[in-house]
Amino acid sequence: MNFGHKIAIVYTLFVGFIIALVVTCINQKDIFLVSSDYYKREIAYQDEIDKYSNASKLIYPIKISKESGNVLFRFPKEQVGASGEIHFYRPSNAHLDFKIPVSIAKDSVQSVDITKLVGGLWVIKMEWSKDGKQYLREEKLVL
Repeated sequence: MNFGHKIAIVYTLFVGFIIALVVTCINQKDIFLVSSDYYKREIAYQDEIDKYSNASKLIYPIKISKESGNVLFRFPKEQVGASGEIHFYRPSNAHLDFKIPVSIAKDSVQSVDITKLVGGLWVIKMEWSKDGKQYLREEKLVL
């Protein structure tokens, strides 16, 4: 076998590897983006920064704690009556994500049952508004 044949074999193997790589990438089904409307949200990112800023300026910050199969959200008293939603986001599997509405009771605590959730990392993103002012808080929780 001469030098030309060796180059042809190497080139053929390389092209075959690249084709196999492209086919594998195209057939991959479990690709999860952070959100399906990623680009639209990126444009409105300054609004999120303002919401985070509003939440950090609260006199008493929101406390999130895990207690006996529940996640407790302790809101400041002035936030009673606020409306919004709490998004439980699972970075490793978008099919497990869910949202619940913010419903702050008179004791300013909202409880969410987590006994049926899959263990691992969860990102909790709370977005709410009160008196025309919007707030956003994000926290990571390991179950």
